[in-house]
Amino acid sequence: MSRLVIAGAGGFGREVLDIVEAVNSASPIFDFLGFVDDNDDLELEVLNRRGAAFLGAVNVLADLDASYVIGIGLPSSRRSVHARIASWQRRPATLIHPASTVASEVVLGPGAVLAAGARISTNIQIGQHFHANPNATVGHDCTIGDYVTLSPGAHVSGSVTLGEGVLVGTGAVVIQGCTIGDWAVIGAGAVVVRDVAPGVTVAGVPARSLAERRST
Repeated sequence: MSRLVIAGAGGFGREVLDIVEAVNSASPIFDFLGFVDDNDDLELEVLNRRGAAFLGAVNVLADLDASYVIGIGLPSSRRSVHARIASWQRRPATLIHPASTVASEVVLGPGAVLAAGARISTNIQIGQHFHANPNATVGHDCTIGDYVTLSPGAHVSGSVTLGEGVLVGTGAVVIQGCTIGDWAVIGAGAVVVRDVAPGVTVAGVPARSLAERRST
């Protein structure tokens, strides 16, 4: 079994632990050691109820022979944590919930986390530390950058490009063929019908930038 640590002991980290337990219930793969987190304001009693150990700050991984997965939802924070851990040459694990689906010809980057109900279609290139939350879907022939987060129920249609660090909010939809620039944010429930520039936050139906919405 592969020794595993989750970096991030908040609510999403505990969701990641649920995925680890689901994977192990189907076929024991991971020896889960516990959580690491730099946050001083953790709900340790919640971890205790789960029977999960808190190992200390993230730098514990520098001296621990274990693979890791990042249980942090925000793409920028995930990038920062990965940069630190990578300097210690630790191996990122990939977690695919047994109730999710990955179709043919999918290149799934290291550190990916796929929750229950996530659906990844065919011929898709996905970067490292990608997160697909419950019931998120990705259509055919997409290209997805590093640190992308698909929130619960987000739907990405075919032939879409999502740049590095894109966050697609809960229930949002990106229609076929759109390109979403690096570090853009798609607001919850938005319907994206045209390309989104890097670093821009869009919201609404159809989705428009916040600047556009304020001017109307």
